[in-house]
Amino acid sequence: LPNGSYQVEIIIADKNDKCPDVAGIAANKGCPEVKEETKKVFEQALTGIQFETGSDVIKKSSFPILDQVVKVMLDNPDYNLDINGHTDNTGNADKNMELSQKRANSVKKYLSDKGIDADRMTATGFGQTQPIADNNTTQGRSKNRRVEFKVIF
Repeated sequence: LPNGSYQVEIIIADKNDKCPDVAGIAANKGCPEVKEETKKVFEQALTGIQFETGSDVIKKSSFPILDQVVKVMLDNPDYNLDINGHTDNTGNADKNMELSQKRANSVKKYLSDKGIDADRMTATGFGQTQPIADNNTTQGRSKNRRVEFKVIF
């Protein structure tokens, strides 16, 4: 390498390598780094997945972004997916927890119905417990109503 720099390769022992059949990085326990285009799809999903008010029925306008998530999962068979549902703090906390779980389950069902093995996904509702914005503003509450995807190996 130029200027006297060197490259260090970290070897993952097979017993610790979660993806022994593909090249990966130490940070992902030997699995491949999540591609930038995949990260962009998941970022779009944060605001792109909409539900009917107070319901777990996915709005049709959300189907294109969910179909992109399907493509990512089909193209990356080593990926497993955590689907995390979140709500704002409007209403009863227990009902919000239940609603967020139902919404995460609805997303999982959509992906499963499109051919993604349900065993590759987990769905968890967090209700209003993990806000990313101020629940005292309309814009903040809107950001807090979201579905997050996390790739797991």
